[in-house]
Amino acid sequence: MSLNTPRFTKRNESFVCKNCGFEVPQSSSTCRDHCPKCLYSLHVDENPGDRLAECGGILKPIGYESHPKKNYMILYVCEKCGEKRTTRFLEIDKIMPDSFDNLLKLTPKF
Repeated sequence: MSLNTPRFTKRNESFVCKNCGFEVPQSSSTCRDHCPKCLYSLHVDENPGDRLAECGGILKPIGYESHPKKNYMILYVCEKCGEKRTTRFLEIDKIMPDSFDNLLKLTPKF
């Protein structure tokens, strides 16, 4: 990665979840990169929003952890390449918050 490459590219787009087929709306608070219903995501970024990852696999939520500034983080593993990732759980969103019930079904990692 070049020193001039941004670590975060703002990309707040709606999309259809590849796992459950839900039409995912944009977020009101940040850039949404996962389904608020089933919490699955796609391995499309090297850094958030850059769309530079060649893998394209499905990121399966496998756990969650507490974060001092971001509340909860969802832990993922790519079903195609095995890479592990994290993303912020959107507990508060005016358009559609993430499913807290589905977060609690995951294994906590503290």
